[in-house]
Amino acid sequence: MPNHKSPAANGNTVPTYLPLSQAARKYNISENVLTRMIRDGRIDAAQLPSGELLVSDDGLNQTKTKEQIIGERFAHLQGKLITISEASDKYSVPRKTIEAWVYRNRYICIADDTSYPKRIDEAEVAYCAEVYHTRQHQGISHGIPLLDEDGLPILGLKRPELSDYRRKKRRIIE
Repeated sequence: MPNHKSPAANGNTVPTYLPLSQAARKYNISENVLTRMIRDGRIDAAQLPSGELLVSDDGLNQTKTKEQIIGERFAHLQGKLITISEASDKYSVPRKTIEAWVYRNRYICIADDTSYPKRIDEAEVAYCAEVYHTRQHQGISHGIPLLDEDGLPILGLKRPELSDYRRKKRRIIE
C-alpha cells in the first residue's frame, strides 16, 4: 500500500511500526540518529515489554535530511559560490554569524578553499538564513544552536521552563 498503513476493521488505518534495526537499514540512517530523533520527538516510537524499540514507518517517510531540504527548496542555488560578505548582504544576516556557521559550527562548508576571499555554497547559506530568520521571528535570537547534529533546524527550546527559570535568575542577580 502506498501510504504504508494497514487497513483496520473499521476502515481507519493503523500505523506501521518497524524494529529500530530494520528501520535503520531501510532508510539508511544509523540507529543512533534514529534514537536521537525519537528522543527529540521528531518521529513516533513504541517500546515493547522486552525493551525493543519500534519506529513509526510513517514518521520516517516524512523525515527529511538537510541535503533533501536543500535539494528541494534551494536547488537553483546549489553549486553557486558566494563570499561571506556577499552572503551577509544578500540574506540580511550579520557577517560574524555567517563566519560562525562556517568556521565554528561547520553548518556551511567552504566550497573553494584556494581563492581569497573564501567562497561558500549559496544553497547552504540560504538554508541556514531561512532557519535563522524563522527563529528570530519566534523570538529565539541566540544561545541555542541553529542546527542539530544531523543538520536539521532546532526551532524551539527543549525545556522552555528551564530557560525561563534561568532568565529570571539572571535578572535577579543583575
